[in-house]
Amino acid sequence: MLDSVGNDIPILDLGDLIAAPRGTDAWHNAAAATGDAIREACFDTGFFYITNHGVPQPLFDGVFEANRVFHARPEDEKLPLKLNAWHRGYQPMASTRMSSSLRFDPAPAPNQLESFIVRDDYPASHPAYKARPFVGPNQWPDDAGFRTDVEAYYTATHQLSLQLVPAFACAVRETPDYFDPFFDPPSTTLRMVHYPPTPERRPEDWLGIYPHTDYGFFTVLAQDGVGGLEVQRVDGSWIEAPPVPGAFIMNIGDAMTRWTNDAFTSSPHRVLNKSSTKSRYSVAMFFDPNMDTMIRCFDRFAGDEVKHAPIRFEDYYQERMDTNHPDRLPPDTQQQA
Repeated sequence: MLDSVGNDIPILDLGDLIAAPRGTDAWHNAAAATGDAIREACFDTGFFYITNHGVPQPLFDGVFEANRVFHARPEDEKLPLKLNAWHRGYQPMASTRMSSSLRFDPAPAPNQLESFIVRDDYPASHPAYKARPFVGPNQWPDDAGFRTDVEAYYTATHQLSLQLVPAFACAVRETPDYFDPFFDPPSTTLRMVHYPPTPERRPEDWLGIYPHTDYGFFTVLAQDGVGGLEVQRVDGSWIEAPPVPGAFIMNIGDAMTRWTNDAFTSSPHRVLNKSSTKSRYSVAMFFDPNMDTMIRCFDRFAGDEVKHAPIRFEDYYQERMDTNHPDRLPPDTQQQA
């Protein structure tokens, strides 16, 4: 069940949890055991790898090829798909800056990356379509294979995330169904990222992405073999989180930290492409609560002091998005990054 890559980031084997039919004794036992391992990781780095997760290798291959092919297009072919007001589409190179994070001051320079973002798919008939933040249309390039590969991967990692929710409930010492109302349905985002090679004479403020914490519940990340992800330990030191073939690396976000009164760590992380000749590619599934969920400290974690005021997840998420991604807003409402 539990191993590590030798740098304090554990590896969790999900085979028993994925294989057991929900509701059976085997499933309850696997959820509890996985929850114990998640709990241990979240009291430490807040990061862990997962293996035997059930996502087939061809889906990895397909989404990474889609990532590479899209970002290899000329800029004038990508810009018509530029990020829209509902946070879907293309983010040009060096167009984002970490200006709002739970644990960090604003970054001094833009992130050296470009990305393509897909979110929950809402039909135009949905009552909140284009009337509520983050409820709007995805944008797609004129490449049917791209959409097929991305949607297949999205569906698989969405399903995997749902299978992990009961283990997280066990990790906070609740029953496996405890989190279910908060994810009915979940909010999900897939971000395909391209980091260019790093200059051999790297400017001091050059980073693929600056130190930050994720905003929501957890992230399921696939990375290529180039490397560059680094995680900050509780003592402030940084360790590498190298790619492990066939494995995802996961981390928890601010919603889980606020729910647990900082007991579970939404660990800071950053990326510096280690190569001066190769691009780095990654694909992140951000799995978050329903936007109407109130994020308030669970009673068992309250102690003598509750460190974060209750907040609706949509309000927390929108504040972070509006500050860190002003490019999705109309020009007259953009904040300075």
